[in-house]
Amino acid sequence: MPPVKEYKIESISEAAPTSLDIKQTVELKTFLQDQGLYESTDESSLREEVLGTLDKLVKDWVKKVGRAAELADTFVADSNAKIFTFGSYRLGVHGPGADIDTLCVGPRHVSRETDFFGLEPHCLQSMLMELPGVTQLQAVKDSYVPVIKFQLHGISIDLLYAQLQLPIVPDDLDVRAQSTLRNCDEQSVRALNGCRVTDTILAEVGADQIPDFRIALKAMKLWAERRGVYSNVTGFLGGVNWAILVAYICRLYPKGVASTIMLRFFKIYCNWRWPTPIVLQQIDHNNPMGMKQWDPRLDYRDQSHLMPIITPAYPCMNSSYNVSDSTLRIMMDEFTRGVNICDEFLSCGSQVSWSRLFQEDSFFQHFKNYLQIEVVAANEQQFRAWEGWVHSRLRQLVRRLEVSVGVRPWPKPLKSPDAGPHSYRTLYYMGLKKRSTQMTANTLSRATNASVNLNGPVNEFRHLVMSWDDWQEGMDVVVRHLKQKDLPAFVFPEGQQQSAPTASAAASEASSAPDALEQTAETPAEGKPSSCLLTTWGGHEAANLHGNTRYEHAHAHTGQKRKRAEDQAAVAVGIKKPNTTPPPEASGAADNQPGDPMDCNEQPARPSQRASQSELQVESLDGPAQEPSGSRTTSETGQADRQAAEAEADMAEAGDVGEWLGMDSSQKVVAANGHAPVGAIQQHRLSRQSSPNELGKTPAGASSQAVPAAKQQRGPTVRFRS
Repeated sequence: MPPVKEYKIESISEAAPTSLDIKQTVELKTFLQDQGLYESTDESSLREEVLGTLDKLVKDWVKKVGRAAELADTFVADSNAKIFTFGSYRLGVHGPGADIDTLCVGPRHVSRETDFFGLEPHCLQSMLMELPGVTQLQAVKDSYVPVIKFQLHGISIDLLYAQLQLPIVPDDLDVRAQSTLRNCDEQSVRALNGCRVTDTILAEVGADQIPDFRIALKAMKLWAERRGVYSNVTGFLGGVNWAILVAYICRLYPKGVASTIMLRFFKIYCNWRWPTPIVLQQIDHNNPMGMKQWDPRLDYRDQSHLMPIITPAYPCMNSSYNVSDSTLRIMMDEFTRGVNICDEFLSCGSQVSWSRLFQEDSFFQHFKNYLQIEVVAANEQQFRAWEGWVHSRLRQLVRRLEVSVGVRPWPKPLKSPDAGPHSYRTLYYMGLKKRSTQMTANTLSRATNASVNLNGPVNEFRHLVMSWDDWQEGMDVVVRHLKQKDLPAFVFPEGQQQSAPTASAAASEASSAPDALEQTAETPAEGKPSSCLLTTWGGHEAANLHGNTRYEHAHAHTGQKRKRAEDQAAVAVGIKKPNTTPPPEASGAADNQPGDPMDCNEQPARPSQRASQSELQVESLDGPAQEPSGSRTTSETGQADRQAAEAEADMAEAGDVGEWLGMDSSQKVVAANGHAPVGAIQQHRLSRQSSPNELGKTPAGASSQAVPAAKQQRGPTVRFRS
């Protein structure tokens, strides 16, 4: 077995902040206040009152359970339960209208199944239903993290329960102590882990730096939301991930103020050699309680994680296992953009324009081709469950698409402003472009065909989501291909107009596809899916691409390739003019391999191609437009895929709670089928064994007779000509 690695944190600078640093921090906080990120005093007081009411209720509940069980009066009188908070509220970075993640800790004689959930008079669920001010109560019993969701006086609450193996819960209980986990069931350990992670993050930062930590974390969350990289479910980063990353910068600059933390954040993570993990507190490999921990030496699934951010409380888990090749590359590009802007801030000396750093990403002007995923349901109750399920599966569509094309998911759902109150539809979008040749082992393994279409990934995605065990009539998902000019007007923010992709978008697409493209395709009719074909010019085969080592993604931004990526990012934000001079290595033997279409710029383009150089063309699909089918597969095969899908959907169902508990859906698959789950890479390959060029065929592992004709409709076939 390889030796244990220790990830020590050594501070980079312990210099005291300068007057300029303090001034910039004041300006940053003022900017955040102007954005409405701080709640009012009245709302803050209401939250405290709500938590006080809830704490009193659970204490009465425990005593009521004891009397129902006919326990001794003295024991009932001493019975106790406590309410803890975790997540953004506990960190002090919540905003107006945010929910409160809470944990109720009870003694061993109070059960989750019979006392926490239930409609009997002694059950907490029943007591909450009778409590004045409680609305929208929803009990989620079968989730990976069982939770009761409700609103109390307008404040949203997510309430979890942990059953300790103690006869009486002491008032001074320390949830950070490992002894608290002793003999607890798995669900209680996961519930406790949310509080333990939050408290450990605050302890690692230090009391003196917590105010600046909170300002910086608020700022980073706002930045991530506006740049479209805040979503754990779709493969980006969520609340706990950003909190750990900011806390790590605080450890590197223990006396840094908020502006220093912000400006150094991008510099550090832009140059980080992923998959080197972010470890805020050393992992206890002695594993005193024998619990499952993140350890790539022992678990091959942990070896495939691309951007490991490890939770700092035992048992340590990777909180960012959802990150894919595409989303990692997108975040690295955003970090590069942040570095360029922050370097200007540092060089200007005084005035800092924070609004420029927090500028909204013009996602709908970056690409010429998009996938539109429409989620449809028959009523509100169906829609809440169905939308959460499909949302949790979007990252699997990204993983399938990134094998063939460059894909950029937009995590925010959109609804038409013209939709009525009884319209249960929402839209998700993904931008498409030619894939860069900077590929990892995940994507390289399937890059064997000169032409690729997207029917296979889309049909597999539809097959997977429609195989949900809780599917009901009226639930459907429709995937369409749209040109940028065909996007609905409401997707464009105010002040932006529906127009051709910006120059930076064209430069970005040109960087991924420098070869000339033939204009042979016709513009598809509006509302119809379209087809596109990726072919290479000059006999280049994607299978000949070099550099297929497993950890190539750790070095994707090094050397000349990284220099080119940084130049392209600088062009994208308008800082640097594009360099029209070919890089020196373009004529070298190493980068002029016949299988690397990214490095074939010196080959002359055909005359008919020059006018459309680096443009992605889409041809009309001759099949019918994909419409809501209202039907589902009845296949009984593919159980492993569905179990994995349901486990990952629990993340979306639990909301932000799942992120803080370090939920890993693969563990639920083990419990469900009794076998070790297939690794992320292997599972992805197995799901694509059917030829992607076979239109309308059932995905591998499914019975063709069991899939209705409506399920065998063609999806969008995207063709890129190079």
